[in-house]
Amino acid sequence: MKNTLLILAGILFSSFTANATITNTISESENILTMRGYGKSFIFVENNIEFSVFPDGQFDFYMPNYGPNVNVAVNAPGVSISFNSGYNYNPYVQYDEFGAIIQIENTPIYYDYYGRVSQVGNIFINYNSFGYVSRVGGLNIFYNGRVFSHYTGFINVYNRHYVYRPWHAYYRIPASTHCVVYNRPYRQYYKPVRHVYYRPYTNNYRRTTAVASRRGNTITRNRALATRTVDTPRRTAVTRNNRSQVRSNNTTRSQRIKAVSPRANTQIKRSNNTRSNTITAPSRTRTNTIKNQNRSRTKVTNTTSRRVTKSARNVSKNIQRKNSRVSQKPNSNYSRKYSTVNKNNRQTSSNTRGRGR
Repeated sequence: MKNTLLILAGILFSSFTANATITNTISESENILTMRGYGKSFIFVENNIEFSVFPDGQFDFYMPNYGPNVNVAVNAPGVSISFNSGYNYNPYVQYDEFGAIIQIENTPIYYDYYGRVSQVGNIFINYNSFGYVSRVGGLNIFYNGRVFSHYTGFINVYNRHYVYRPWHAYYRIPASTHCVVYNRPYRQYYKPVRHVYYRPYTNNYRRTTAVASRRGNTITRNRALATRTVDTPRRTAVTRNNRSQVRSNNTTRSQRIKAVSPRANTQIKRSNNTRSNTITAPSRTRTNTIKNQNRSRTKVTNTTSRRVTKSARNVSKNIQRKNSRVSQKPNSNYSRKYSTVNKNNRQTSSNTRGRGR
């Protein structure tokens, strides 16, 4: 009897504890999701994408247009609906060089220096001194110490108040390998490049972030973590093909040159040598002619200068001679002698000329 009573008492106590645990879990979910507030995360819709921003600055999202059918799959165990729960939205997501999500389709996402979300589309997000979300759009959030207390206002016209949905229970914080929040301002001087989305990305996947793979306190960005657009692989493929064609053409030319006979090669070398000689020879002649011209010019100038000096000397000498002649007086002893001719002789000469005729 005693054993049976003990067994019955144990069964009763176990049933009470089971009911207590069930009621506790239900009350926690009601406090988080159905209290007409946010508490665990701040959920809003922007450009047909539902975002869930957590108090520490991380976020999760769900795309109803491309995601699973929630009405059917929400009650199934192990279902991935949101991005962090495991559903693949990578064809619509763009990553930066730190591994952070910077754009979903054409909805941009901005971060502060510490990797916390600061803007989603047209909704701005602010933080308090403890690093927790203090404002989302027009929604003011208050804490009792570090515990959520209450809120005032609303996010925007399209998100006036919180509306419970069954899939909100699947929103979760990213894994440690995908965390981009850090206690030091590593994104202070970084501006990522956002591409215009017009087609789903191919071969795009979620990498390990630079924060998770850091060494010590230093966080270095890596181009391999960023998403490549659709056009870049095509461009690289085209350039590679062009380079391969150029290389093939060069190889064929070299093979053709090698295929020529050795005599032709020697002729080519001789022709190259003659070309070099013909090219270098004029330069030597030009230099020689220039030198000779300079020398002849110097000689001409020297000769002309000598002639000028000689002529000047001669002129000066002639002037001196004339001056000396003018200054000299005639000699009185000098007398001119005239030759006397006899008249008889002139007559005889005339007589003789007449006889001879």
